[in-house]
Amino acid sequence: MKRYLLLAITLFFFGNSNAQLVSYSLQLSYTVAQLDSFFTANGFALPVPPQYDIDVYQVIYKTPYKDIDSLVNVSGIVVFPKNTTCASGLACYAHGSFSRWDEVPSYNGPERPIGFFFAGIAGVVTAMPDELGLGLSDSSVLIHTYINKFHSGHASINIMRAARQLSDTLNVSLSGEVALTGYSEGGYTTMATAKLIQEEYSSEFNVVAQAPMSGPYDLNVTMTDLMLSNEPYATPAYLPYLLLGYHSVYPSLSQLYPTPSDVFNSPYDTIIPPMLYSRNYSLGEVGQFCTQVPRQMIKDEVIAAFESDPNHPLRLILAENDLLGWSPQKPVKIAYCTLDEQVPYLNAVRADSAWLANGAPDVQIENFGDLSHGGCVQPALTSASFYIFGKFSPCTGIHEIPEISFTVYPNPSTGKFVILKEQGVFQISIFNINGQKIYHNTLMNDIESISLENIPSGIYSLELSNMNGLRAHRKLVVQ
Repeated sequence: MKRYLLLAITLFFFGNSNAQLVSYSLQLSYTVAQLDSFFTANGFALPVPPQYDIDVYQVIYKTPYKDIDSLVNVSGIVVFPKNTTCASGLACYAHGSFSRWDEVPSYNGPERPIGFFFAGIAGVVTAMPDELGLGLSDSSVLIHTYINKFHSGHASINIMRAARQLSDTLNVSLSGEVALTGYSEGGYTTMATAKLIQEEYSSEFNVVAQAPMSGPYDLNVTMTDLMLSNEPYATPAYLPYLLLGYHSVYPSLSQLYPTPSDVFNSPYDTIIPPMLYSRNYSLGEVGQFCTQVPRQMIKDEVIAAFESDPNHPLRLILAENDLLGWSPQKPVKIAYCTLDEQVPYLNAVRADSAWLANGAPDVQIENFGDLSHGGCVQPALTSASFYIFGKFSPCTGIHEIPEISFTVYPNPSTGKFVILKEQGVFQISIFNINGQKIYHNTLMNDIESISLENIPSGIYSLELSNMNGLRAHRKLVVQ
């Protein structure tokens, strides 16, 4: 098979502004049996076995850096299901926070198997960007531009364009339907991409589902309060990573603080930046050289200026990258956990409230309970996956995936209601708007009566789960 797609370069420079693919190479192929063995060997508990052989391609593609016209080369993977019987949907999965260049999908990063899952289980072509500054990123990119909606959004959009080009080359038929998802920083990237598509590329991408998980959407309040807190923080390297990334692309910040020593106290000004610029250290390794209270690494006068000046460049940059001030018009399902020590659950709660208040027609929110950032991954990803699969048009395999079917009646209620469900043993949990679990029980019968005495009026989240790890949710209104 031809290794490099020279035609893509020709298209890019001569008359097709959406042609972003530079080259591609086949990294690996799995049969259904090999894929099943891979998941088993790596401890993945799948609700159904793989149904499709897959091919995994690394792609090099173009995306903007400092402005829309300053294109650089970046990398990622596209995972193709084989032998599908109808046109495939296209999913874009954005990975979480990493600082070492090889912790990404192209280089066996921990989230790489998610693409195998999407393609092998549901027949969905899956694009996974390495994110700007990581993987095989252009040498002109100083550092990954962390939590930046312009760069993250375009990186996702352009790998989907590259995936479409590669699909044409490989004679893979796409349905035209697109779904966006990601975890942690990838949850942020999901909604940054959704916003960019809605505002600028809605005629090009038919987005049918958006499933952000545990992302820092609320930069203005939740994340700012966290970073300025005097309490220890689980991942202190996030703050210098954010500041150095913004410093690399925003002249207003680099002109005010020309060097790291203008921002960071000694010795952090000479230790932390070189580690992050090198892209040879993980955030955990960088964190060993940070203070556990992130603000202690920053000069007092810098913090004082930020806190006192509403027009401080950094405050304006955070406002520019905040994701609460818009109204998603395509279906959204937010996932979070209440004991998330890295991305506070208030990001999800406030995003849900803000987007609904702004007029979003279809926003759901799921609370997976008292789990940590790492513990939240599996239940959130399982739920997000089946939410996405269910939004694509019917195709062989997708509708064979089991779903939990149940009905709540009456809804609204006074706190007394009936659940009609399929046969089997299920767990029921009910969460209030702050993510606190207020009720939990085991349901044995097909019809179960629930009575929540003295429950305050409001909107609650009701979750049903079974022993196979499947979950389903409904909004419960109490009057």
